[in-house]
Amino acid sequence: MATVPKFEPVPLRPRHDGWSAERQIRFVEALAEGATVDAAARRVGMTRDSAYKLRRRPCGGSFRRGWDAALDCNMPEVEQAVIERVKNGVARPIFYKGEQVGEWRHHDERLTMFLLRSRRPERYGKWIEHLPGPDLDEYVADPAIRLDGPLTELEFHGPGEEGNLAEDDDEESDKDPPSD
Repeated sequence: MATVPKFEPVPLRPRHDGWSAERQIRFVEALAEGATVDAAARRVGMTRDSAYKLRRRPCGGSFRRGWDAALDCNMPEVEQAVIERVKNGVARPIFYKGEQVGEWRHHDERLTMFLLRSRRPERYGKWIEHLPGPDLDEYVADPAIRLDGPLTELEFHGPGEEGNLAEDDDEESDKDPPSD
């Protein structure tokens, strides 16, 4: 059983079908155990809407804090589920003529980037998008790299002339291959 956050139940007029202090505590316990708001409310015999109404009440600050703390109790499990989805993907069925014949794994790249940016912001954070690009002035002098200039500035080397790729490849084939 998860550790139940300490909070003061909202003092309400006693009703047999209302949010008693005991129901509020059991509701927060259910949230801490991993239940959704709807499931936790049903577990204590209340509705999801009435739970949210109690949460929004001006006197419900302690209940709100207990609710939020209970939801935080499950964050390590949620984080692990997200990591598993990033690593293993999600199975998607493949159907042929109405029958499932296999499955493929869908890997969500947005989820991966979210995880990387939130867990390792120093390496993958949004700040990296604001870094200056390479200094393009050094490339401007070479028309072979500059694509915005006229093509007449490029030199053509026909077969057997200096700069022909085939000729350059022959020279390199005489050399020993690079060692790793």
